Amino acid sequence: MPAPKKPPATITPPWLSFDYIRQQADNFRQQYVKPPNLVPVPMEEIVELDLKIQIIPIHGLQDRIDVHGFLTNNLKAICIDYDVYMDERRSPRLRSTLAHEVGHFVLHKEQIQQCKFSTPEDWIHFREDFLEDDLDWFEFQAYEFAGRLLVPKEELEKQIESCSEKIRVFKRCFPEGPDLVEAVSRIICGHFGVSDQVIGKRIAKEKIRL
Repeated sequence: MPAPKKPPATITPPWLSFDYIRQQADNFRQQYVKPPNLVPVPMEEIVELDLKIQIIPIHGLQDRIDVHGFLTNNLKAICIDYDVYMDERRSPRLRSTLAHEVGHFVLHKEQIQQCKFSTPEDWIHFREDFLEDDLDWFEFQAYEFAGRLLVPKEELEKQIESCSEKIRVFKRCFPEGPDLVEAVSRIICGHFGVSDQVIGKRIAKEKIRL
């Protein structure tokens, strides 16, 4: 007997421009990050104290649904993988995950509130309500918000400028060698409290030439 057909996707993310997403991230920073140029961004404090969103560590969350965290559909909690939450060495991952879910909170409230889920497994079905391309866009928007929030362009340019001599030496010694963006990202990622991969993506997204 053939498996029943899955009903058509019912959730469509808003089509937001990058300029709009970045402006929303900059507005959020101005409102909640004190002072606004502060890095690393204290995401836990902002989430719990300012937004009044509870952070709930869940054992094995990543193993169960292959994500580090998700925003509940009542917008009152962010569930986080227990190991990510408890391990200080993974604080860049925690910060990025919280910023990503805050991106959903700011950009996608209506879409998330449409769905009914109370367990991690329910959250999987929530994702299945998207067409694949729409899901990619839904997540990409939140990634862009998080990246802009955690790594503001002006501070990124400032940190790259502080490495200008190292960059010149690197270019001279390795004209066709290892990736320069990767090398610079590793040097400055600690300043922002994020991974070097996040910095590399921001350099590309902000179209900063090294």
